[in-house]
Amino acid sequence: MKNIISSLLFVVSFGLVTVTASAHSKDLKPEFVDTLVPAYLDLQASLASDNLVAAQTAAKALITAAAQGPKFTPLTDPVAQIIAADSIKSARQYFLNASNEMISLVDHVGTTGKQSLFVAHCPMAFGGKGGDWLQGDRKVNNPYYGSMMLRCGSIKTQVSGEPETSE
Repeated sequence: MKNIISSLLFVVSFGLVTVTASAHSKDLKPEFVDTLVPAYLDLQASLASDNLVAAQTAAKALITAAAQGPKFTPLTDPVAQIIAADSIKSARQYFLNASNEMISLVDHVGTTGKQSLFVAHCPMAFGGKGGDWLQGDRKVNNPYYGSMMLRCGSIKTQVSGEPETSE
């Protein structure tokens, strides 16, 4: 039984490493990541303004942009779930997954640096587990709480664009 569990853990671990390695393959270029940013930022802003319909429209635009590059389901699957979401709460949960993938893309593949991007963090989101997202400026606009706690969170780091100072 112990050998079966060990083997199973190895297979699962190997699969995760393979998915992560292929997800950020040499086929993904900073120019491609740049094409995803505008729709992602529209999606983030729509959730921050509590607008599910606008978020779903932005999610469709993000799917369209992503379709112009290599297949990248770790991003497109949660974005597709936002399109099908029946509540802003569920859309926000899927956005967390999409945000984690976008942050990873920017981290590992990069951008051309034409757009300023910041990683923001809300420690209270998702029952205190917290959540990160990307945004285009330093003014926190929390997509996980919207108007209920729009400014909850802080900027962790700038990941793209000309270095900016705190306001």
